[in-house]
Amino acid sequence: MVKKIMIWGTSGPDDPEKAVLPFIIANAGFVHDAEVYVMLAGSGVWLAKKGVAEHVICCKWGLDELIKNFLESGGKLFCCSPCLDEREIKDEDLIEGAKRGAAVEVLEIASECDVVLTF
Repeated sequence: MVKKIMIWGTSGPDDPEKAVLPFIIANAGFVHDAEVYVMLAGSGVWLAKKGVAEHVICCKWGLDELIKNFLESGGKLFCCSPCLDEREIKDEDLIEGAKRGAAVEVLEIASECDVVLTF
């Protein structure tokens, strides 16, 4: 069974369907007691900015609730550091539980994962 999962989210609030998918899958990973990571990159980093997720809804899924459940279940949320800088999103602008992910750290985690998905 899958023990470690990394899911890349590259879509922001302008594409709600693709924005919620990483977190739907991530939350499902906890059913199997997997260690789950979400890495937001590109416009996906907007989803970790305070006040954004509350406005992203797709198929009755509220992104803010999906992220809350993900973090409360022990999920780890990383945001691409250069992507944050490009959008002038500072660390204090991020929701609680989100952190910058350095490329080396993220690659190390991905190399240990049983599954790596990208949305």
